[in-house]
Amino acid sequence: MIEKETDLNYSKVVKSFFKDNSDLEVIIKGNIDNLKESYIEVKTKTNSKKYFEEIPAQGTDGFYIADFNGDGKKDFKIVCYYMGSGLASLNVRVIYFFQKDDKKFTKISFDDKIGKNITERDLNADGNFEIITMTLQNHKNHNYWLFNLYNFVNENLVCVNNLMNYPIMVQYLFEENYKVTKKLTMKEMKKYELKRPKEFLIDN
Repeated sequence: MIEKETDLNYSKVVKSFFKDNSDLEVIIKGNIDNLKESYIEVKTKTNSKKYFEEIPAQGTDGFYIADFNGDGKKDFKIVCYYMGSGLASLNVRVIYFFQKDDKKFTKISFDDKIGKNITERDLNADGNFEIITMTLQNHKNHNYWLFNLYNFVNENLVCVNNLMNYPIMVQYLFEENYKVTKKLTMKEMKKYELKRPKEFLIDN
């Protein structure tokens, strides 16, 4: 990975990514001065596709490989960060590539805050890992971390808060706090449910 003030050049080759042991190559080109030139390119032995739109030039904060939706095929995720201070330093763009049968991918992406939520969890043990998003939500002059749950189903992202009694909200304090707030009822928290993550995009 090569980073400058306004440019990002990132490449990664994953050996034996596919079931036939062929490789996957991922290239990220970022230019903060010209976002139209920013893209992620996904290359296989037989296909290459460039995905434009939302790639920030500041950098990447991780490349993750897993079978996120439990269909037996490897997927991958890229986390790109935006530069900022204070709470803005937590801003990230999360980009998933879910593998399809033809070695092509469905890409979904959205804005998020980085934290322990960035790790998917199979909360109901069905093999399809829940994607957990964290956003900052104001309620009656208090700020809360708002957590929503999603699954990748039928090549789309579906809100599954009802599976585990989500969304939940944790009051933002100047100390570590992991307790679901008692200042709101679950019914009140439900009003802040996000059917889609913020700035959600999909490319099939």
